[in-house]
Amino acid sequence: MQLELFPIVESKSDGDVQCRNCKKYLPLSNFRHRSDRVNNYRVKSCKTCEKKENLILKNLHDTAPKKLGFCECCREDFDNKDLNLDHCHDTLSFRGWLCGKCNSGIALLGDNKEGVQRALKYLTGK
Repeated sequence: MQLELFPIVESKSDGDVQCRNCKKYLPLSNFRHRSDRVNNYRVKSCKTCEKKENLILKNLHDTAPKKLGFCECCREDFDNKDLNLDHCHDTLSFRGWLCGKCNSGIALLGDNKEGVQRALKYLTGK
């Protein structure tokens, strides 16, 4: 699952931060700290929303179509264990099985059509 992260900063005068999902302003203690990150980052979803999202994603993994042995983006062959489940972060719906490079590339372009179109426009000089 791609997690949106934010540096530990206060966004309201009382120190509460808004959850990107439920839109509630909650204390920082309601947001999980990512210990694998530097600079004290926290997940943008509150712990309650993150837990719900994780359950949905687990179900998505359990019900997703069978892996085909290749990346559905670059079409290269891969061991099924090396393919990642790609999903829409807005609807949490399955999109396909991607290799790590394609999955990361799409995420770094914003995980949306607009980001990919900007990159294509840049590459074609238009």
